[in-house]
Amino acid sequence: MIDRYAYATPLRTLDPAHKAGLSLSALGLCLVLNRPAIGLAVMAWMWILSLVWARHPGRLFAKILFAEGAFLAVSVLGVAVSVHVYPFSFGITRQGLDAAFLLFTRALGCAAALNFLALTTPWVDLLDLGQRLRLSPLLLDLMTLVYRFIFTLLESLERMRTAQESRLGYSGWQQGMHSAALLAARLLVDAYRRSTQTQIALEGRGFTGALTVLPNLYRRDKAAPILTILITISLLLLYWL
Repeated sequence: MIDRYAYATPLRTLDPAHKAGLSLSALGLCLVLNRPAIGLAVMAWMWILSLVWARHPGRLFAKILFAEGAFLAVSVLGVAVSVHVYPFSFGITRQGLDAAFLLFTRALGCAAALNFLALTTPWVDLLDLGQRLRLSPLLLDLMTLVYRFIFTLLESLERMRTAQESRLGYSGWQQGMHSAALLAARLLVDAYRRSTQTQIALEGRGFTGALTVLPNLYRRDKAAPILTILITISLLLLYWL
């Protein structure tokens, strides 16, 4: 779903360096300016840019943030609860709640910045940007293969689980655990088999140690640096007020 929206947005042809610079600037400010309001402001900025600039549906960004927020809310519960060993006691304090809320807003603000980059920049554009930045070819190749195999293995996982369910593989708790173990084992074998086939295919096409792709042509837009400056100024003003 994320790739589908990334390819469909008008920002698809924009230089990924502009989009990455904007997102990473917002992410860095969210980490450096240690206040809950900064994280909330970054979320608001990214949602507005996704809606107006990238022309995504209004509910799309909100749904992704809600899913991430639900996961983060459970994760920060341990920060809100204070436990004392001697004498033993536990409870929720105001200091714990403040620390949990700060962590929650910072993490969700950073996630919102990365969500904007993911929803406007397909992986092939990020790969091209990484090559221009002279990142390690080995790292880029590994990231490309991992990204590709995620979807391939998910497809295999869905087919295997459908086959098991059609044979009542999850009719009970014990049978379900047995089926899940078989699924994991078979998925591991399938991943190894696919990796071997990929290696043979690459070697048959003259693989020399790096995946070579043609560079893409991108357009430049003055709006990107202007928006980056506006976001930076607004966050700094909010921090100083």
